[in-house]
Amino acid sequence: MFEQVKNHHAGKFVSKGEWKHPNKVLDTYEIIFVTKGNVYITKGGIEYALEANDVILLEPGIRHFGYKTSTHTEFFWLHWYSNTNLLENTNHITLKNPYHINLYFRQLMEAQVMNKPAEIIDCLTRLILLEISINAKQPNTSPIVEKVRAWIQANSNSPITTEEVAKQVGYNADYLNRVFKANFQKTVKQYIDEERILYIKTLMLNHNLPLKVVARRSGFADYKYFLKFFKYHEGITPTEFSKQFSKLYFNSR
Repeated sequence: MFEQVKNHHAGKFVSKGEWKHPNKVLDTYEIIFVTKGNVYITKGGIEYALEANDVILLEPGIRHFGYKTSTHTEFFWLHWYSNTNLLENTNHITLKNPYHINLYFRQLMEAQVMNKPAEIIDCLTRLILLEISINAKQPNTSPIVEKVRAWIQANSNSPITTEEVAKQVGYNADYLNRVFKANFQKTVKQYIDEERILYIKTLMLNHNLPLKVVARRSGFADYKYFLKFFKYHEGITPTEFSKQFSKLYFNSR
């Protein structure tokens, strides 16, 4: 289904001062994935107020424009050609786990800067669209699991334990582990570590911060332990990870 997708271009927008989306009618499809601040946009007569981790689809031939100014706004944008609307049920969604979209955008932008073959750029474009489509169709899990996941994600910048999670949500730690094993084939501790790594990598992808600042914001009092934790889970050092995405294209208009 996604084989027909052909990339037009992609980049990351970073506003300078106040900004409002220009009045446009496209001949391509476009998605905007907000990473910081707000985007206030009208499409087809409907106003949307986008926040971090929101994605909106802009179809060709439909006028869209900003209805309100914002500041300190950042978002990835992607234009592509396709014969059909492959995201027709994904008009506007909030990504529960935005890390992989962040990563795929970085890989796509790196491929553009490095003048990789069109086949690679098209494949990365399809990967982004497929990830968004899958996010939009994710089945609902039990209220218990959603409550636990939400609390872990909200506190992924801290060294939390399974016992702390259990206390916060009012369930027994052994019971939570059984629920997570049944739903995700992993323990609560494994899920905590995964979310913490995703938080760290998202900080590194979206912010130009020294590693010691990343460690501190991720709740590590010991910098050496932060380095050890990252390499244990990722197989590479934080520095090696950062160098993978050193060449990117940004725009501010």
